[in-house]
Amino acid sequence: MPTATPPPAFTDCRPAAAASWHTESVKLERVDLGTSPDRPGWVRLAGQVRYDAPQDGKGAETYWYDFPQAHADGIAVSGDPWLACLLPVAVEIGEPLELCRPVDPLLLDHARELMGAWRQWHPARAPVAIVADVAREPVGQGVRTVCLFSGGIDSFYSVLSPHAAPIDDLMVIHGAFDLMHAAAPAFARVQGKLQSAADALGKTLIPVATNLLHTRLGRTDLMYMSQGAMMASVPLALERRFRRAIIAASIDLTWKEAWGTHPLTDALLSTSATSVESHGFTVLRTEKARFVAGHDVALEALRVCLFTGDETNCMNCEKCLRTAIMLDLLGVIDKAPAFGSARLDVRKVARMAIGDPHVRHYYEEMLEICREKGRDDMARAIRRALFRSRLHDPFRPFVRWLRRHPAVRPLTYRLERLVQEPGVTRHIGT
Repeated sequence: MPTATPPPAFTDCRPAAAASWHTESVKLERVDLGTSPDRPGWVRLAGQVRYDAPQDGKGAETYWYDFPQAHADGIAVSGDPWLACLLPVAVEIGEPLELCRPVDPLLLDHARELMGAWRQWHPARAPVAIVADVAREPVGQGVRTVCLFSGGIDSFYSVLSPHAAPIDDLMVIHGAFDLMHAAAPAFARVQGKLQSAADALGKTLIPVATNLLHTRLGRTDLMYMSQGAMMASVPLALERRFRRAIIAASIDLTWKEAWGTHPLTDALLSTSATSVESHGFTVLRTEKARFVAGHDVALEALRVCLFTGDETNCMNCEKCLRTAIMLDLLGVIDKAPAFGSARLDVRKVARMAIGDPHVRHYYEEMLEICREKGRDDMARAIRRALFRSRLHDPFRPFVRWLRRHPAVRPLTYRLERLVQEPGVTRHIGT
């Protein structure tokens, strides 16, 4: 098993590019590589970050990534992953970003373009200065291709699609989004499911753990700005292993608005040696689901829920039901154990809440599949759900405002249950 050797100068440092640090900034002051205190046989890449604008009493935080020791030789010695994950923090605070490790010149140029895109989408988010030494040569010498792998429709589509340069590795992240609060046993079960899929597909599964969403990065606008930056920083933290890092696209070309992980902005997180790219953004989600439904290895491990934090799907939230509808229409829901084996109850579909207007086009697309499969019952249920959700739209801003107040938050959920089928209460957008 390889031994984790600390890269040179993993100490307190200041970029030579700056005569002095800004009086107010977000500073990466120190980077360390050592044994993970939480996972035997793993190593931890940790960065000490100091803020001159403390929040919740915190003037400093440690951001970290844990990797199995077998992959320690791929860990980054540069400032590239730190630029990716800290740039959204600096932009939201409105202070310069200072890094104690050198940054790839291409990524540094891309960062300025990335901030320009964020400002186009959100005019109040002005670009900030970046103070860092420029790396004299690419630090990554990797030759492998990795795909971030949650076990959902998008990631299975990207992994199963043909690639001229094959995907070598699949990366599952403990601490990212649906696995943000997953306990160790739950993550182990998820990893076991995805390991079986990786083995069947001839890929190497790389489990990773991080605390990024528990830092100030997790309090930035992930949905509309920083999700892609957070995700890209993880393979960049292992940049000496990878030539390409693929993020499965969660949107398609019909999407016209700001989004945190977008084909345009994700690509701007590439370095001279490691390209970051979206895959699947030219394909409608219904077509992705149709493709994935033809692969038993995917159906066996398919998990999409944002709430359970494990290998199961709750079958109550909008995302679970949206996927279950497609699997039911395609006649394969019984092959996907995480969704249950019974045929989907159309009454539950009719009373579901589609709170986020951005996802409603998925249901419009499914109406064509209903016609194709002769499922008039499901088509009526989908139309009913869309109609009811639009009726509720005028009240959603008020509900979101109420839920900011802990004293009345429980009441909003009780009221919600009065207009929805029991159990169908969690959804995105309210």
